[in-house]
Amino acid sequence: MIESITLQNFKSFGEEQVIPLEPITVLVGPNNSGKSNFMSVARFLKNSLVAGISTAANQEGGFLLHTPPSGNNRCIIGWRMDGIQYSATLGADLSVVEEKAFDTTGNKVDFNGATIRTNTQGIGLIRRDSDTFTFAKSNLGVATPIPLLGLWAPFRNTRFIKLSLGALRADSEVIPEPEIGSDGRGLAAVIGLWRGAMPEKVEALSGFLSRCLPEMKDVLVRPAPTPGHQRLWFRQRDGLEFDAEHVSDGVLAFTALAMHALSAEKGQLLCVEEPEQSIHPKRLRELVDLLKDIVRERGCQFIIATHSTVLLNAFRDETEAILLFRRSETGTRVKRLSDVPELVEALQQAPPGELLETGAFSAAF
Repeated sequence: MIESITLQNFKSFGEEQVIPLEPITVLVGPNNSGKSNFMSVARFLKNSLVAGISTAANQEGGFLLHTPPSGNNRCIIGWRMDGIQYSATLGADLSVVEEKAFDTTGNKVDFNGATIRTNTQGIGLIRRDSDTFTFAKSNLGVATPIPLLGLWAPFRNTRFIKLSLGALRADSEVIPEPEIGSDGRGLAAVIGLWRGAMPEKVEALSGFLSRCLPEMKDVLVRPAPTPGHQRLWFRQRDGLEFDAEHVSDGVLAFTALAMHALSAEKGQLLCVEEPEQSIHPKRLRELVDLLKDIVRERGCQFIIATHSTVLLNAFRDETEAILLFRRSETGTRVKRLSDVPELVEALQQAPPGELLETGAFSAAF
């Protein structure tokens, strides 16, 4: 599990900050406070592994460095995982200037852009490639006392979820290995795959939906009017059936989020933007319970950005999981709710959702 992420001069983040994470971390703050920028760190790292740092930066709109820069005009991205701390420093041109990793036993690895130095094997020469993160490479040619590849595991298959009703209602193209799109596209194709190869997932989904949506009995997949496409259908207990074009927004969004959760892999990081959209408050609480179950079963990790008082209240007894965001003159500032004494005291009288509504978060932080 990623225990914390360190940022300096990354998008809206100026001064260096160490941001703690939990198995499920909830981000709350006004619009433009930096919540989406924080989650985009994982997307940038994932894309950099596939296409290189410069391309990944362009996919973020080309605006990666904080303006005006803090300190030496360099961007620092780091994280702590399983007791190992890693950090990378990028120059103003986004080239990798330095990488470091160390653990609690004194082992360390340093890379200065040309050579790797360890505390056990001395120095090794590395072919310079400033557009990639060296510690993410599978073969460094140098023995290291720290398992560097494992540090990058959460970012290799990070998933980003921001649902779109248009995508949820769209028919799915039939392809050999379908996946759920970040916007919810492809649900029918994935359920079709599950029915044939992973029936236990369909059973889990149907059980969850019937428990949370008592009127629903089953989720079906049928050919769509367009050749080579499938359409999602829902069968109610009264026998009526509705396709994805005619079922409610809430049922579609709830189904998509449940499917994302049920398809989470061991150790995977999933970032979710405003899951409360179109979903009834009672269903939202049940969705949070599902996420907590999935985390316990699979050791995956969720980061959720929200404006929902209901979702916040689901973490009333886990205030360390709620991160408060605000924008200051020096950039985005982040603080754990449990680290603000005034708010911890206020929580004795009111749930976090009420504190959000009354503006107590903004007043105290």
